[in-house]
Amino acid sequence: MSLRAVHKRYLREFIPAMSAYVMLILLYGVLMPRTESLPLRVLLAVLPLLPIMLVIRAIVRVIRDQDELERRIDLEAIAIAAMATGFGYFSFGFLLNAGIGLKVAPAAVAIWVMPCLFGTFGLAKLLVARRYRSHE
Repeated sequence: MSLRAVHKRYLREFIPAMSAYVMLILLYGVLMPRTESLPLRVLLAVLPLLPIMLVIRAIVRVIRDQDELERRIDLEAIAIAAMATGFGYFSFGFLLNAGIGLKVAPAAVAIWVMPCLFGTFGLAKLLVARRYRSHE
């Protein structure tokens, strides 16, 4: 199965941006504990956000340029992922407030929201696409 031009462009945009993100997040992990200067700490914290903005741009562009069925599948998957991720974090917050014994730093929780959203989107897309294929 050959990729359409819109999906080739997506991969050309997504792979370098995600590779840059991985490199910057590794750099963040190594340098942040060793950095005392607040401006440098802020710079280290913000740098990984730049390639994520490019990833988001690639996702929006591929959705915009897909055919109607692909767009519908992606938008349904995004809705499912947003609700599932939001519900999961909402529930986790209530459980933490109930004192379930976990000691989790708020920053550790917050930093995982977007990766969880992206991962949930991938799973939801597989399920939604499978449902549409079974109706063909």
